Amino acid sequence: MRAAVLSLCLIGFTACALAGSALADEADGCKKFAWDVSHEVAVMKQTPAPVTAGTKPGTQVPLVKLDKPYELELSPQSGVTYSAQPMKPTLNDSAQGGLVRFHTAKAGLYRVAITTGHWVDVVDGDTPIKSKDFSGSRECPRPHKIVEFELPANKDLVLQFSGSTDRSVVASITPVAASSAAHAPN
Repeated sequence: MRAAVLSLCLIGFTACALAGSALADEADGCKKFAWDVSHEVAVMKQTPAPVTAGTKPGTQVPLVKLDKPYELELSPQSGVTYSAQPMKPTLNDSAQGGLVRFHTAKAGLYRVAITTGHWVDVVDGDTPIKSKDFSGSRECPRPHKIVEFELPANKDLVLQFSGSTDRSVVASITPVAASSAAHAPN
């Protein structure tokens, strides 16, 4: 009987140690980005709202809010009409894509955080906005990749996804605080 209790205690201790190790590995993996991304990681740890991404430009494209995570269901890229040609040429072979809209109140630096390898473009009307920078960490479950854009004030913009075979992506768009904009390391 004592051996059975001791075995159960040992199994419980081992399980707790492994769980703690996994959490520590996740936290360390999320510190491997080029900048302080603690805000983006905190946003991405929230429960994402499910949204089906649009397949052609217009008012039917879903509107997403800043500082909220969304799990976007994508469509075959061959059936997506983009607001502007993606800035990185991609094959349509099994690739998935889609569009969502968002609004910026203030001009400044914004980060698009995603869990997949999709190419992301931000588009103003039919003009793509060139990304400023990007960073990634495959060891961070949410997000794997973050792309920065300098965006204008008071604009309705489109976020486009292309070039990956993943059928869904968890994504968020966050304004960067002035203290984080200096790209301070973690």
